[in-house]
Amino acid sequence: MADYQWREKMREVERSTKEESQVPERAKTLGFGCFTIGMLLVVLLFAFISFGLLSQSYWIAGGFSLIFTLGLAFISIQLMRADKLP
Repeated sequence: MADYQWREKMREVERSTKEESQVPERAKTLGFGCFTIGMLLVVLLFAFISFGLLSQSYWIAGGFSLIFTLGLAFISIQLMRADKLP
């Protein structure tokens, strides 16, 4: 009896993996929007940090922070552009 129940559970798992994604499109869009907003906030945070470091003449730390900020900004822009593609 236990073997039959285990086989039935395995069949259900196989059927669920073959089906389409059960996450609604609106939830995907909302999640990606929240992720994008979070990324932009992080970019702004690091931009303020790099500006503060550079204005206090901490050139090396400010330079590294600025490079990191520009990298995150580039990634964010590419993610926003990729979302609009078909």
